[in-house]
Amino acid sequence: MSSVKRTADVLERTFYLTRIRSMEIRAYMVQIAAMVGIGFFFSLLQGATFKPFYLPMSYFSYVVLIMLTAMCFESFFFTMLEIRSQDSDSARYFTAKKASKNALKIMVIALIVIALFANPAAESTWEGVMEESHTIEMVNSTASFEFSSLDRFGITESTVEINPTTYTGNYTVYVFDKERYHSGISYTLKRYSIEAEAPNSVSIYPPDSGTYNEYVVVIKGNGSGEFSYTIHRGIISGYTLYTALFLSAIALSEAWWFVYLQKIIKKYGTELVSESAESEL
Repeated sequence: MSSVKRTADVLERTFYLTRIRSMEIRAYMVQIAAMVGIGFFFSLLQGATFKPFYLPMSYFSYVVLIMLTAMCFESFFFTMLEIRSQDSDSARYFTAKKASKNALKIMVIALIVIALFANPAAESTWEGVMEESHTIEMVNSTASFEFSSLDRFGITESTVEINPTTYTGNYTVYVFDKERYHSGISYTLKRYSIEAEAPNSVSIYPPDSGTYNEYVVVIKGNGSGEFSYTIHRGIISGYTLYTALFLSAIALSEAWWFVYLQKIIKKYGTELVSESAESEL
């Protein structure tokens, strides 16, 4: 009778564990679907377009990090349910051991991402790497190039520095909206213009900050020569800070979870040693 009862108890626990794991997978799937849906919704609110291609990812990444933080705490909950539903100390020990390894991995990954991307020093380094420098030559006293206010994913914003290299004399820089620009356009349709004299440089800022727009820059002079221009890309305000905060929350929660699991591992590890010693006797 006791054997039958024990078998029934094992089957019940196995069924319960299967249900817990199934619930955990379903919860993660629902959250991943919600994460993608909400993320794209915010991208649309930020002005996502197919032509020109522009998919802002700043709010999308915030949604992903918030959901990942929530999933960390859900993982704690489901792991504890699983540990309490195990039918032996060895199963509880190995479940806690596996969970502690996963917590350590996630914590290390979060800290590595913070070190590589989400801090002021890394931000300055990446901004330097993303700079673009080009040289253009005047043809019929005119030179032109294009740039956008933000990158295609809305993470960096642009400013442009124009320097006359071999050109001498006065020159004027005109900024036009790309969608309205065409050959022979009237200069009265410019967004703005700046007059300068070589060798002085000119800095251009997008007329519409915070939104994605494409511009054509026309340099008008009275001779020939070369200009160089550098597109400086700076990470949008607050992005590094918020990313670092969310990643720090994940790292700290996983660190706490790792420490908490060590107590469980020690408890059931000690009991396993005791049981092993008793069985040998």
